[in-house]
Formats: sequence, C-alpha cells, structure tokens
Amino acid sequence: MKQAYSIIIVFSLGYLLAIIFRSINTIIAPNLINDIGLTAASLGLLSSSLLIAHAAAQIPLGIYLDSHGPKKVQIALLSLAAIGCIAFALSNNIYVMTFARILMGVGFSGCLMAGFKAVSMYLKPNNYALGNGIIMGAGQIGILITSWPTEIILQYFSWRGAYALFIILIFVIIILTYLFIPNNSTTKTDETLKVQLSGLKKVFEDKALWHLAPLIWITGGAHIALLTLWTGPWLHDVAGLGREQVATSLTIIALSVISGIFLSGLIAKILTKYNVNILKILQYILIVNIFSLIPLFLINHKIAFYTWIIFAMTGQGGILSYPWITERFGLSLSSRANTVVNLGTFVVAFFIQYLIGVIIDLFPLTADGQYNPDAYKMSFFFIFTLQILILLWFFKGKKYLNLNK
Repeated sequence: MKQAYSIIIVFSLGYLLAIIFRSINTIIAPNLINDIGLTAASLGLLSSSLLIAHAAAQIPLGIYLDSHGPKKVQIALLSLAAIGCIAFALSNNIYVMTFARILMGVGFSGCLMAGFKAVSMYLKPNNYALGNGIIMGAGQIGILITSWPTEIILQYFSWRGAYALFIILIFVIIILTYLFIPNNSTTKTDETLKVQLSGLKKVFEDKALWHLAPLIWITGGAHIALLTLWTGPWLHDVAGLGREQVATSLTIIALSVISGIFLSGLIAKILTKYNVNILKILQYILIVNIFSLIPLFLINHKIAFYTWIIFAMTGQGGILSYPWITERFGLSLSSRANTVVNLGTFVVAFFIQYLIGVIIDLFPLTADGQYNPDAYKMSFFFIFTLQILILLWFFKGKKYLNLNK
C-alpha cells in the first residue's frame, strides 16, 4: 500500500508539471504577444506545437513503456523536457521557441501514460479507474497553478522568471522518480520490434476501439485546446474581465477540472461495483460536455462563464476508457492501446488550438484592439458541429462496445 501511495504521488507530480507547461500560455499570452509580437495564429501555432509533438511521441512511448517500464521512460523524457523549457525561456526567436515547445511536448508526453502504466502494474484492477483519476485529477492542479499563483509570480518576475521556477521543479520530479519508483516490473524487455509492432497492429484492428476513440479525441482534444490557451483570451475579450478577474476565473475553472476528474473516477468505482458498464458512464459525461458548448456560440455574455465550469468538469470523461482498454487488451498491450487513444487526443487538440487562432484572425479586431467576440462564437460552433458528428459515429458502434447491456 505504501508503494502504491508513492507511485500515485510521484506520477501525479510529474503530470502536474506537464499540465503547467501545457497551460501556462493562457496566462502569459499577453506577455508573449507584447514581447515577441505574435498574431493570434502564431500564438496558436506556438502553443499547439507542444501538443502535436506530444501526439507524435505517443506510439513509440507506448512501445517503450511496455518494454522498459515507467521509471526509465519518465526520467529520460523529463530530462528532454527540461532542455526544451530552458531553451524556450532563453529565446526571443519564434522559431527557436516553437522548436523548444516541440522538445517540451516530447519530454512531457509520458507523464500521464507512465502513471497509468504504473497503476496497471502495481494496483489492483478494481482500483485502476480511481488510481488513474487521482493521477489525472491531481495533475490538473497544474491548471490551477497557471491561474492566480502564476499571475502573482508575474507581478514580481518576468514570464521567463516564472519559467525558471517551474524548471527547477522538473529536476525535483526527476530525483523523486529515481528514488521512489521501483525498478522491478512485469514488462518484457526482450520483445523484438516485430513482436512489439504486431501488438500495435492488434490494437489498430479493434473495431470497438475505433468507435470509442474518436469521441475521446474530439472531446478531450477540444478540452485541452480551449483550457490551455483560449479560455483566458475569451474571458478578457468576450466577458470583458480584467487581468485579475481573468486569473480568478481561471482558478475556478481549474478547480472544476480537478473536481470533475476526481468525481468521474469515484463515480465509476462505485457504479462498476453494481456491474454498470463504465463506457455508459463515459457516454453520459461526454454528452453533457458536448452540449455545454451551446451557450458559448449562441451568446456573448458573462453568464456564459458558468458554461465553462460545466465544460471544464466533464471534458476529461474519456479517462474512464483507460481501465476498459487495459482490461480489453491486457497488461502487455495496455500502454500501446492507451497511447493510441492519447495520440488522437493531442492531434485533435493541436488542430483545434491552431485553427481557432486562424479563425480569429479572419475577423477584424474590435475598436479596443481586442479579438472579435463573433470569431470565438464561430470557433465554438465549428467544434460543436464536429463533436455531434463524432457522437453519431460512437452510437453507431454500440454493438461493438456492448452499450446495450
């Protein structure tokens, strides 16, 4: 039990760091725009470059987690992330900063999946959903840290100084991982590449997964894209909030994400005891998430802020798929299957985050020099339409997912 606590705490801290560096641009966006002279599209591309790198790393990540275990992979990747963070903080060049964000994306790509792998190796199966939920929920504290706490830091330091403080934490997590995560594992380090790829082929050929995964991709991807960049600008440009009010609102939204993930894991643990299909729970949570976008493209008003709370709480309901995936594919293939799902989520997040910037640049600025509120409405309507289409595809696969039982 003590070992389980250590595993959950250390990997929660690692994922927290990943979320901090994924989300920090939503609070330092004004600083980056002023210092570097970014347009909305270039800001979107700079921020989302981390996401596409994160996605590109997922398949090899799954193979290495299954073959080498979470400890070695986590230490190696966090070291790479530290290099990327240092390069970003020291640069004034948009191309160098984008490359640095790519290094960060690869470096932080294993934080969540390594935690999930450790949970599947060291916890009992009936605790998978709760263990995954704790790691993911605790990691979302990173969103909280990039709201008010970071705003306070920015009152005393530049955004580069804030980066330096968080970089120190990366090295702390590397040391904790080395000291407290066990070396022994059930992974098979002697598997040939051909065997590893054949396992990956089995994952890609699964019909049930291909009906489930797109729903997780479009909801989780939109959730990441909006909360890690565009929520802050929306609060300023549409809701008309000042910088301190934006920070307060982002804090509330971050707390909503954290509570939503913890509640999802807890509810799943309780209901599965009564043989409720975990994918049915996932389905209802994500339907609520999709329809919570409606007020954001129908009205431009502060009242729509409350919709962000619902959206934040429900957007990571896809986490409930990971225990199902582990059970379906077995421990030996769990990381490869989970990273396939994670890959799609970050590819979608990249495109949504970047395309929102492109859409915003199509609209003229307001008289105050802010992004046009109608541009946000168009962006959210575009996301909602995609999500409805994917939801219909999910329902078409009910027989493969056993949702009728």
